[in-house]
Amino acid sequence: MQPFSYHPGQREVQREANSVACADKLSTWVGPVADFASGADLVLLASLADPTWHLAALSGAPPLVSVTAHGDAPTMWLPAGVERFLPVGGACGGIVINLAKAQRSRVAGVLAAASADGDADAGALHLTCRVAFTNCRKYMTPTASTGNAPYLGPAAVVPCAADDDWVLDVVARGETAFLVTATPDGVADVSHRGGLPGFLRHDPAGGRVEWTEYVGDGMFVSSGNVRRRSRAVLLVLELASGDAAWLDLDVSYTTLRADRRERVDALLQAGEPFPVQGRMTARVLGARRVTGLCRPRVRVPARRPITSADSTAVQHP
Repeated sequence: MQPFSYHPGQREVQREANSVACADKLSTWVGPVADFASGADLVLLASLADPTWHLAALSGAPPLVSVTAHGDAPTMWLPAGVERFLPVGGACGGIVINLAKAQRSRVAGVLAAASADGDADAGALHLTCRVAFTNCRKYMTPTASTGNAPYLGPAAVVPCAADDDWVLDVVARGETAFLVTATPDGVADVSHRGGLPGFLRHDPAGGRVEWTEYVGDGMFVSSGNVRRRSRAVLLVLELASGDAAWLDLDVSYTTLRADRRERVDALLQAGEPFPVQGRMTARVLGARRVTGLCRPRVRVPARRPITSADSTAVQHP
């Protein structure tokens, strides 16, 4: 697989944060993407047919996808039915995640129909990853998917008011969310956003939502995307039901922390669990209630979120 190629928006944010050297080191590191894809209990995929976003989610007991590797470029084989949600033949990006184990990787490629070549069942779809990289283990509330059978969602996506009581409640209590952005050439990216309840701040009167970006791995993929293409989607999970609040956003990112010395290491241990890196501020363009996005999720009581206060060994994938 070719090294990750940063576009000008991502380079802009990296320079502000003084993390170019760190990002360059990570551009050639893929990590255990294939293992994390096989062990994921939630797979969230997105594509952009500008201006329309398309989303699909697989959930249930792993493995939800099968993975083959040709060199260092993994191919994810997806079950039939995904084509009802995502356009076949188009660029597709997503995240494979197991929140209980704090494992996640990002993937992107072209969604294509499979041929009966012995790699997978005929009729399945495959995503050969042109982009694949693994993120650290921080800021994930430990939850597990209920049920064993694979589930493909969403069941329905219904427009609603941005100040709908249900939307306000889900966002206010939200601990697990996903930010869907796109590169300048329209390739979708799905990233996890997590924190304590209240980390997402929704001002319905002002028509805005904002949240703090905590110190991450120094690549600034999502924040760099919004510097060049500000339209995005924020999905906030309602864990008990598997539903989600979908907010269509026009987003801007502000860097609030720049290390005095150039950052080289992807993982940093801080004296606080949620150190501030920047701030996302967004105008809410619309809202939707997504029913049956994924299987309901339950907390794993014996585990706590890994944060920047943990050692770098614990943060490491």
